[in-house]
Amino acid sequence: MRSLTGLFGRSPFEPLIEHARKVHECVAMVRPVAEAIIAKDAERLEELQHEMSKTEFEADQLKDTIRHALPKRYFLPVNREDVARFLSEMDKVADDTEDFAIIATFRTITIPDDLKEDFLALVDKVLEVSQLLLGVAEELAVLQREAFVGPESNEVLMRIQAVCHAEWESDKLSRRIARRIYSDDNIKPIDVLLIEKLCQSLTQIADHAENVGKNMRLMISRR
Repeated sequence: MRSLTGLFGRSPFEPLIEHARKVHECVAMVRPVAEAIIAKDAERLEELQHEMSKTEFEADQLKDTIRHALPKRYFLPVNREDVARFLSEMDKVADDTEDFAIIATFRTITIPDDLKEDFLALVDKVLEVSQLLLGVAEELAVLQREAFVGPESNEVLMRIQAVCHAEWESDKLSRRIARRIYSDDNIKPIDVLLIEKLCQSLTQIADHAENVGKNMRLMISRR
């Protein structure tokens, strides 16, 4: 007689949590990359970019394993499409994080002294978004046991709101930086371009993290 696991497949939620943790490892490297950019430490940037790409590749491997193993027969308490979108948006977080590190290696970037504080504030806000999201993602196993209903789901909804608020704050910081770099004629055009690309990668990390949270909100609201 076949086991219930064989009949219905394995739950994807624990692997999703493992993937979320690996993605957060990528995001956690954003701060040292930013510090190396400010220090104009090209050698350190190359090392960090290599490490970032290795970690992103490991996240990709986990993503592919989950996708291939996502059971067609498993009785999920949520829509299978929602699980697939959760994984896809989390994957984009890792991709944009790697992009940030790659852009940093294109050439030496000069961050004006009066912009460094805001730049690092944006970096830290994106890290906060990722940390908040990881806390939400780690509740997936509990939510599964409760079929995505009950008091735990209400707590998760509040945490998701915190993710969305932090993402909004990151957008405000990014716009402030944009206004400053485009209004300062002393910043070289190439530096304006690269700083903008760096900030764009950071805001996209936060945007996709927010999308993951919103996807979890849908999982709960559809129950």
